[in-house]
Amino acid sequence: MNKEYSVIFNLDKQNNMRNFFLNVLVPYGKITSYEKQNILSIDVVDSLYIVVSGEVQISLCEENGDEQLIYTLCPGEILGEFEIFSQIPESYNLYFITDVKICKINKNEIDKILLDHPNYYPYFIHSMSRKYHLALFQMSFNKFYVNEERILEFLIRIAVIREPNKEENVEVLGYTHENIGNALNISRIGVTKILTKLQEKNLIVTKRKLIKILSVPKLINYRKSVKKS
Repeated sequence: MNKEYSVIFNLDKQNNMRNFFLNVLVPYGKITSYEKQNILSIDVVDSLYIVVSGEVQISLCEENGDEQLIYTLCPGEILGEFEIFSQIPESYNLYFITDVKICKINKNEIDKILLDHPNYYPYFIHSMSRKYHLALFQMSFNKFYVNEERILEFLIRIAVIREPNKEENVEVLGYTHENIGNALNISRIGVTKILTKLQEKNLIVTKRKLIKILSVPKLINYRKSVKKS
């Protein structure tokens, strides 16, 4: 994956998408509040979920209890677009990193809106293509990168997506070492060891469920040196 994050996750396109879901679609749905650190298990098939405020981690889950963290949703980002269009249900666990408000809109309502306004389809397509590229990044982590590279790419991606105009003291909230390990298929001990190394190099500061990236450019340069070696 040699593409720049700024190309794939274009800030203007993302802001337009988020503004559309927040300002145009949210009035059609019902908003529910959830408290920080709670977990919600849902089967998604006939509803669209829009994050109105806060941050929520989304994991795929199996009947045996296994799960895989796939991405984090921020305000204006959605869950359920694949299921609405494919009519194939999927089960998810939602972990609320902060206090969260989520708007739920029934598929029938979405169908009516899109029938009246077909020009709204590109916003859904952008959300789906963004997640497709996230999935490609995830697969490349597991196939091509050693553990340290995976964690560096993970931190850089989160920083660039969440704070694209900020280069110093970028906070990555809500991720435990176990969360990161589950997302990248690395043991919790392995994650702790690598994060400790990055902290010793004065690239990050770690606290409970908080990783502060002291300098994104320095972290990127270090990532390049790891790749060359």
